[in-house]
Amino acid sequence: MAQGDSRQLVPTSSSGGDILETGPRQADEIRQEIEASRRQIAHSLGQLQTEVTTTVERALDWRQWVDDHPYTAVGIAFGVGLYFGLR
Repeated sequence: MAQGDSRQLVPTSSSGGDILETGPRQADEIRQEIEASRRQIAHSLGQLQTEVTTTVERALDWRQWVDDHPYTAVGIAFGVGLYFGLR
């Protein structure tokens, strides 16, 4: 195989340049993009954790539930009182 033919075996990037010709500048850019993505994912995960914690705490707090549904709470209290009163 001639030396000019071996050049065809080297894959090229979408911009037309050889992949092997990527310099340290492009590698640093890739590292920076990866680090920025990691920070964004960590931030999103932190927000999600806060929202889930708040939602679970609110759902399990009976005082908040009574505040959100006062008539249902009174009906349940009446039913429980009636049940134990007639027993």
